[in-house]
Amino acid sequence: MKKVAVRFGKLEAFAFVSGFALMAFELAGARILAPGIGSSIYVWTSVIGVIIAALSVGYWLGGKLADSRGYAIDVARLSLVSGFLIACTMVWYSGVIDWASQNIVDPRLQGVIASLLLFAPASLALGMISPYLAKLKVRSLSSTGRSIAGLSAMNAIGSISGTFVTGFILFGYIGAHETLAITAVTMVAISWLLIPRVQWKLRLGVSLATLVVVGFSTPVSNVVAIDTPTSHYNVLESDGVRWLVTGPRGAQSGVDPEKPDELAYWYAQKMASLVEHVLNHDDILVLGGGAFVIPRYLADKYPDSNIDVVEIDPRLAEIAREYFFYDDPPNVNLIFQDARTFVNQTNRTYDVILIDVYGDIEVPFTFMSREYGRQIERITASDGVVAANVIANTTGACKETLNAMDAPYRAYFDFARYDIQDEDDRSTNMILAYSRQPFVFDGSRPLVLKGEPLFNDNFVPAERLQYDCLYSNL
Repeated sequence: MKKVAVRFGKLEAFAFVSGFALMAFELAGARILAPGIGSSIYVWTSVIGVIIAALSVGYWLGGKLADSRGYAIDVARLSLVSGFLIACTMVWYSGVIDWASQNIVDPRLQGVIASLLLFAPASLALGMISPYLAKLKVRSLSSTGRSIAGLSAMNAIGSISGTFVTGFILFGYIGAHETLAITAVTMVAISWLLIPRVQWKLRLGVSLATLVVVGFSTPVSNVVAIDTPTSHYNVLESDGVRWLVTGPRGAQSGVDPEKPDELAYWYAQKMASLVEHVLNHDDILVLGGGAFVIPRYLADKYPDSNIDVVEIDPRLAEIAREYFFYDDPPNVNLIFQDARTFVNQTNRTYDVILIDVYGDIEVPFTFMSREYGRQIERITASDGVVAANVIANTTGACKETLNAMDAPYRAYFDFARYDIQDEDDRSTNMILAYSRQPFVFDGSRPLVLKGEPLFNDNFVPAERLQYDCLYSNL
């Protein structure tokens, strides 16, 4: 086959688009794993690690083929193949995730194996494009550095654009599935930029096949799936309760559609009971809004109280209004900010602070440090009470998790009590309550722990502790 010179600008466009597509693919990939496998640091590690490994193989293989062939049409082919493989990912990801979650217990292995099956093929093809572009771009040894640097810069700019556009824009208006569709179609479209008349019939056939796969690969689900810039949510109903779910192992909020004014969850009922025992509850802070079930309940019960609710995702208010009967009570102030950042920055003090900051069943490490405990103590009134919903237990591997979650509060509050939903479970919901003065709430008992580690923001092994609590010795 005759080698064809490529006009300046086309190779740079390929570098930009392939970088854009790679980051959009990576972010959408992590998002589609969230409902079935989770969104913990283990999942992100799996996605990033597998994609980088596949890219490395692609770079090597692409460089070897470029040296032996060096045809511009090969770049168009690789772009088409990349688009087709991304489209195929749209078709098989539901089945792969279901299989991995049902047959592999360890969430780390779930993430790695699912990522290998779903993301490695397309990432390898995307990786093969870069060395081909370099081969086509370099015309002489004297300009090698400038040529490759220019392509690398355009690829980096494309990656940056893909990251910001996907995270800040696309996930705010469309889902991960649709983002994959855009990525696949983009790679197909750019493939026609190079020598469009060469092998056009075959390329047209592959392009149409990709578009057909994209068009017919609608996600199949019996739940309402909602993507936002910060998370993926499912709204589903089971056993008479409507749930808000952010991962495969736990639900963040729930209501009984037949009795929306009542609290459906044990931990929510227990937190509400605790507030009843606080003499002064004029100012209440809720960290972690979820579907705003607890704030709505407290607002109705204590209409003279001021309730600040800190939630990182503003879209949750819309979800709560549409699916969870949230009606914007006048005494509830919604603050859309990271909860730890709010705690660090606010100058207000509160009579009651309720903390429920779980994503799936993991607490962010920023809520398990000495610095966090110091800030919570600072914003708690002298006679105030702090209560946290945690998933742990007083025995077994979960006791170490309980120790780490308890330590930031224990370091600054003299009195601690707890209640537990089911002591016989390996891990279960617990309500931990802290104050500077003696305090009792229904069903509670003193929390007596010794030797609890107090970590700092520099080092909190949150993922390891919570993993051991849930999975060690299974």
